[in-house]
Amino acid sequence: MSDWPDRGRPATVIVTALALCLCFVMTAPARATIPVVADYASYRLAPDHDLCLVELCYSLSRDSLAFQFMEDRNTWQAQFRVRVHISDTLGNHVDSVALLFGTEVATEAESKLRNIKIIDIIRLYLPPGAYRSHLSISDLVGGQKGERTDLFVVKNVNRSDSLNVSDLQFAYQIRTSGFDLEADNVKVKNGYFVEPNPSAMYAPEDGLLYFYAELYNLKPALPTYSLHMWILDRFGDVVVDVEAMANASIGESALLTYGIGIADLKLGERYILALEIEQGDQVITARDSFWLGTGAGIVQRGAQEIFSEDEADLYEKVISSIASVNETKEYKALSLEGKQRFLEEFWTRRDPTPETPDPSKNEFRKAHIYRFALANELYSSSMISQDDGWNTDRGRVSIKYGQPSDIIRSSSSIGTWGWERWEYHHLQGGVFFIFLDWKNLGDYRLMHSNMQGERYDPDWQRKVETEGLDIITR
Repeated sequence: MSDWPDRGRPATVIVTALALCLCFVMTAPARATIPVVADYASYRLAPDHDLCLVELCYSLSRDSLAFQFMEDRNTWQAQFRVRVHISDTLGNHVDSVALLFGTEVATEAESKLRNIKIIDIIRLYLPPGAYRSHLSISDLVGGQKGERTDLFVVKNVNRSDSLNVSDLQFAYQIRTSGFDLEADNVKVKNGYFVEPNPSAMYAPEDGLLYFYAELYNLKPALPTYSLHMWILDRFGDVVVDVEAMANASIGESALLTYGIGIADLKLGERYILALEIEQGDQVITARDSFWLGTGAGIVQRGAQEIFSEDEADLYEKVISSIASVNETKEYKALSLEGKQRFLEEFWTRRDPTPETPDPSKNEFRKAHIYRFALANELYSSSMISQDDGWNTDRGRVSIKYGQPSDIIRSSSSIGTWGWERWEYHHLQGGVFFIFLDWKNLGDYRLMHSNMQGERYDPDWQRKVETEGLDIITR
């Protein structure tokens, strides 16, 4: 654990591109006494292992903790407890962690300094899949609390035979580790000390954006692999192009530890770090979002719960799969203020426990927003923005009905298209959906279902085998 100068970064920034848009309207950071941010990155534990290594990086403002004077040490000390609860997409318990931490300063005045972050990492071991994490921090001196709930996806990097890359982990600093002195430090990985930046927020004075990633399944027989890096703006346009570089391939894995200049980027903007790695005939990409700015305006926006045009447009997408035709028309015709009132009433009407007036306790709203975010994470066709998964057939079905009980996959072959069969054992005595891999490019479209109100075509398999692509437009 370390204290790290923050330079005014925001209190809550969720890591995925979707969640960066949603964090201030779908969580309530202003109600939390202790502002907390968190990020998740998964890595290969070992080839063919059932579990992956997941690093939960979190930070909190040191001045949000209460300090007490310790006479025997002549210092001021704060203590806090960190609890993490991990559940799967169905809400089943997966893992829990509870840890006790302390930090101390020489004077009371030092304990009140602003913009100092306490940053630490909790390691988890999870199988590939989608999870929900609830992180809570309790101040044992002052009694204050902070908490947040996030979704994250653990990539299946253990069992892949093709070129693969871990999640990207943003960092304030990466340096060669002093092995003996830092051998037990949780921030040391593969000989490097990595000070993570879980907020994904940088200031111009930081100068460099650091990131850490791991590359797997390189072919040692090929002498090199190439790495090309870009920074894109929120529209996907290139603003920084780091010339592709050749790297020696000395084993089946490699580390990606780089710093990219950000001093010339515009303040207050969201950007995307995009990587392309190529070796032989294999090409893979990776990307993640970050912000540049002091963060003051974003914190104020979250605290005052200002409802913007962008948020109104985003919520139109969020409710699209469950709103009636009349509700959709009404929402589009309203003013910005009217849309905000509409959404309050929209969620209240669907609240399974309306006796709890706190909107953050609306289980239906929380579950639906979680499904929306997960659909974008899993089914987006956009490699840059990762924000259109909700608008795909698989995304729509997963938002409306949840994740399936089972998925049966059939790969493509000559003259046929690949498809997936999603089974829901708990709906209407058992229902299923058939999605066709259109053009075998990963664009799955709904062909047939026995769910009432969904597309019904019991002859779908014969058509796939005999007519191929033409059936999708009929």
